[in-house]
Amino acid sequence: FRAPNDYEMFYAYNTQSPNPDLKPEKIRTAEVVYEQYLGDHLRASASVYYYKVNNLINYGTDAIGNTQFQNISEVYAKGSELELDGKWANGLEARLSYTVQRTKDEITGEPITNSPAQTAKAGLLIPFLKQKLVAGIEEQYLDRRRTDNGNMASSYFVTNLTLFAHGLLPRLDASASVYNLFDKEYRDPVSFQDQQPLDMVRQDGRTFRVKLTYAF
Repeated sequence: FRAPNDYEMFYAYNTQSPNPDLKPEKIRTAEVVYEQYLGDHLRASASVYYYKVNNLINYGTDAIGNTQFQNISEVYAKGSELELDGKWANGLEARLSYTVQRTKDEITGEPITNSPAQTAKAGLLIPFLKQKLVAGIEEQYLDRRRTDNGNMASSYFVTNLTLFAHGLLPRLDASASVYNLFDKEYRDPVSFQDQQPLDMVRQDGRTFRVKLTYAF
């Protein structure tokens, strides 16, 4: 599933010891999916899943009390996802999805850090001018998440907006996007270390991007 990287195996500094004997993380997964078309334009799907991770790499303490990356955790997760997609002949597209999951450390019984219990996404593509101009709006929801030192990162909604023009000029496409349209302030958990005072980092506010693509 994931081999340890050089930082986890060999980094050493003051109170942190290397661990060249780290084993790869391993995962076993099982999933059942049901799909159903609803008329000519809608497709619905529902899934349930379960996975278990062994030898999860996390911070531990070695024999002399130094911080060290070790294979110390076993994690399991179970959840379900619902999704609805729609496509129409005029180019209109819509998508809605919702996921609920539970993740726990099998050794401690505690919820896993940076693992939201609920996520949701909604998207809509609206064509104009014979589908040469497309407006897209996306809404994302992320539930609150536990940080490494026990704090909670708040849940949030983020809205993204994109306008795409196909064939603006011969061989030239253009798009303009606004991410985090309403300038929502939110933070994501980060890996916490004793010498690091922060366990959450503020993410970007409203961000703009303009893109031109020319085909030769």
